[in-house]
Amino acid sequence: MKRLILFVIIGAMSIAINDVTAQTVSYTYKALAAEGCSMKYSVAKQNEKFYIIATVQSDRMKFLKESTMMIRTANGDVLRFSGELIDNGTESAGIVSGNMVIPVTSIISTAQFEVSPEQFELLKDGIIKVRLTTIPIEHEREFKKDKIGKKLYEFYLNAKNKEDDF
Repeated sequence: MKRLILFVIIGAMSIAINDVTAQTVSYTYKALAAEGCSMKYSVAKQNEKFYIIATVQSDRMKFLKESTMMIRTANGDVLRFSGELIDNGTESAGIVSGNMVIPVTSIISTAQFEVSPEQFELLKDGIIKVRLTTIPIEHEREFKKDKIGKKLYEFYLNAKNKEDDF
């Protein structure tokens, strides 16, 4: 049991260290629960369009071929984004418990959601709720204080100014 706890702590620390160097914002929801997941969000610009890239890592949740993301801002605005699946993949590892290796497999699913510059402006005050259509269960998370809205707005500004800095 101690090894399992140590494995989870080391895994969480490596995720936190990776997020410091990358332009992503993330959170873990219901850690160690069957319906738990780890979410990462980033912003990308392609052909003058902006996208929020969402990645879910879980033991079962995946994005649909065409997914939706709904966001409620701190100001009460409700935004709805249509998205498309980029990739589904798996990651396997093993946990040593006594003299047995317990296999652990997680699914990593990534989707992109097109967001207009006007919608990004609404995110700068913060996000208090996010809902993503995933299968077999829908991902929904409420925040007492903003965890991802201001960061996504910063990433949008960085992506917008990137071409000017070339």
